[in-house]
This record gives sequence, structure tokens and C-alpha cells, in this order.
Amino acid sequence: MIFLPMNLSLLINGSTTSQPKIPFYENIGLEHGRVHECYGPARLFFPFLLAQRCKGPILWIRSSYSKHTINPNGVSKWVNPHRFIFINSPSFKNTLWCIEESLRIGAPPLIIAELEQIPTLTQIRRMHLAAKSCKSTKIVPLPLILTPKDGGALGVETRWYIRSNHTNTPYQWKIDLTRARLVPENKFLLTEIKNQLEISLAP
Repeated sequence: MIFLPMNLSLLINGSTTSQPKIPFYENIGLEHGRVHECYGPARLFFPFLLAQRCKGPILWIRSSYSKHTINPNGVSKWVNPHRFIFINSPSFKNTLWCIEESLRIGAPPLIIAELEQIPTLTQIRRMHLAAKSCKSTKIVPLPLILTPKDGGALGVETRWYIRSNHTNTPYQWKIDLTRARLVPENKFLLTEIKNQLEISLAP
């Protein structure tokens, strides 16, 4: 019997080839081609932080019966609202399909999806497989899922918890990195300084 050496990470996470990252803080970034999750009371704000750190159009998928909309005048000081392409999805299943197809096509570079329930591990793996089959010759998109309540989607690359911290500073948020495959968990402050969203370590 012959035993061949095998890299276990290939079985768990697929290819080990690294994709470019949207920078977050120092050596921490969100990798393209991998699913990232954000939850918490201010989760709808997290995409604007990423939008300031990347270029190109942004696909925003939300439920057709969602009770809120993005106010262009309210976000224009952080990001050009013309970069957003909104899709109103009729169902959770349809939203997942939109994510997968966008990943396969390879456009746009940033995909935001508001989810009304937590996707299963199989559904997250389908997104990762779709990213691996990306037909674009450019960068593989980065999918960010915004999940309800306490989040907890299995198989995501990173998980972030965000809430407001406006008591002492008018525009400030607390962000916790609660799950990451390659870096330790940490806590940060997100502060608006002259219309730029700056990250610092929480005291």
C-alpha cells in the first residue's frame, strides 16, 4: 500500500491560493473569493466601510419586502451612491442564487446580501465553490452576508459584530472580529474623521 502526502487544508478550504484583500487594519483584511459575515444592530453600516476601501460597483441584494432603503443623501459623504446596484429578491433561496451567479460571473467586485435567516454550511460551501469557478479574468468578488440576531453562519472566512458607540463621539462604532480563520479575534473602534472611516484598536 502506498501513502501519498496530503494537505488537509485542501480538503477543508479548497485551494490555498490567496486572493487580494480589502484592507481593514494593519495585517487584517477581508479576502476576495471567500464569504464574510457581519451581524449586530449596525450591520447595515459595515458595507460602507468596505466600499471606501475598494473600487468599482457594488451589488446589494435585499428582500423585496424589506422595510428599509438606503438613503443616498445619508451615505454620500462616505461613498458615491451611484456605485450601488440594488436587487430586490423575492425569497431567501433566490438571494442565495443571486450571490452564487454573481460569484460565477465575477462581477461586481463587492457583493452585499441582506439575509433574513442564517445560511447552512452547505449553502456557504456552494458560494465558495461558485467563487472558485469564477469566469472573470480580473479579481474574484468578495461576498459579505448581513445576518440577523447573533449571526453564526458556519464556514465563513470572517465574522464581524458591529454596534453604534455615539455617546462620546458623534460618528463612532464598535466592531468585534468574533471569528477569523487566519488571525486572532480582536476589538476595534470605527470613527468618522473628515468623512473617512478610520479603524483603531479598542482600548
